Amino acid sequence: MGCLFAQTPVRSVQLQGVSVAPPEQVGASLYALVGTTPTEEQIREALQQVELWYRQRGYTLARVADYALDESGALRVQVAEGVIAQITVQGNKRTRTEVLRRLVGVRPGEVYNEERLRRVRQRMGRFPFLRDAKLGAEPGEQVGTANLLLQIEEEQSFDFAVAAGYSSEQGFVGYAELAETNVGGLGHRVRAQWQREQVRNPLTGEYEALRPSYSLSYEAPRALPGAFNFGVELYDRAPFYPVFYADIDTVRRYERRRGVTAYIGFDWRELFELRLRYRADRVDYDDAPDALLTPTLRAANRGRFDALGVQVVYDTREGRFPRAGLYASALAERAVSGDFRFTRAVGEARYYIPLRREQTLVLRGVAGVASDGAPLSELFWIGGYDLLRGYAQDEFRGNRAVVGSAEYLFPVMEAVQAAVFVDVGAAWSSGTELSEVPVRAGVGTGLRFASPIGLIRFDLAYGKRGFVYLSLAGVY
Repeated sequence: MGCLFAQTPVRSVQLQGVSVAPPEQVGASLYALVGTTPTEEQIREALQQVELWYRQRGYTLARVADYALDESGALRVQVAEGVIAQITVQGNKRTRTEVLRRLVGVRPGEVYNEERLRRVRQRMGRFPFLRDAKLGAEPGEQVGTANLLLQIEEEQSFDFAVAAGYSSEQGFVGYAELAETNVGGLGHRVRAQWQREQVRNPLTGEYEALRPSYSLSYEAPRALPGAFNFGVELYDRAPFYPVFYADIDTVRRYERRRGVTAYIGFDWRELFELRLRYRADRVDYDDAPDALLTPTLRAANRGRFDALGVQVVYDTREGRFPRAGLYASALAERAVSGDFRFTRAVGEARYYIPLRREQTLVLRGVAGVASDGAPLSELFWIGGYDLLRGYAQDEFRGNRAVVGSAEYLFPVMEAVQAAVFVDVGAAWSSGTELSEVPVRAGVGTGLRFASPIGLIRFDLAYGKRGFVYLSLAGVY
């Protein structure tokens, strides 16, 4: 440390090496000494306040490297903030090193911040091609610098799932999915799906096969300069139900949607993502029997539209099957051209509360609102394996919907959890008095199996009557 001159008044402060905030903000305790004649102890206390300012904001490596008060009264303080010198990656066999450095999002020359690295660890833990990711710091070769060390363990990135059957009358019926979550070692995700279902004709009681469904999606996290992401999906499909039962006899079962969805997103502060979305859809219900949808309503809900939207995602979860953290998403979109004009907004939040002995309480809420005159394809449908268990799939619909659930999870063996849950929800049309909106509830219990293709859920629920659901959910 530099020397101090007794009985020397402080006339000015020169704070050097500060880059994360204005010097007057970082060194407020030092600037308060201007015009006074401090003792050595008072100056040391002011310097400790500078280091405390850094620590409170996550800059845990920042230190006061030197200080001196000269005869003219100039107090010169040199700060070593803890600059990141380099980033080393270990353990990757398939994923490219430069890709992992880009996904970390921290560059050499930036100041080390433990709070930001904690958020980076959370985000890295959500990439499906990484089984484990450890990110820490080591002292650099030069004083005031640090080196980051990223140690990863890669996960199998290719998955294939198929469930199919065949009959001479209906042909192939089933589902197939191919997913690669680390295309070319770039961390990009591609998914292809095929589905062909059969439904019971409400007039004849016989099963009939629906038209095949197809979809192909590609997503690239942080693939563009900066922290930008993009994704695109092409599809010609009916609503996808990842369930293993066929008794779904609502009009939405016959919805046919062809089109493309694309987005470009920006990661902000590791926890937020802002997405600009575009959707071009052509929708029809031509296969729906008259008993479910009259020819007039079929014609009124057939058409195309282009919609623009904005989505905000906030995610503090860590890992593919999290035990703690908050996920929240809000999407607002508007049809700007085509046969329909509507505005639509939907939000969802999931809060994971860790309890003792690997137990977890999961609270979930979903709410949506659409403008009057929105077509069937843009309404909110509740009931079934995902929203409002204990009722038939997509049993209720409206341009207003609210659903909430509480689920208590506890382990029963490795990779298997048991669940006890309660769901409450309502869907209604605008203009209905809130006192007249029917609120429905369901309770149940189930099991959760962690598998390479996602979380398999087996639920027994009772609402209107008893239901058994066996479904596939990606990230729970």
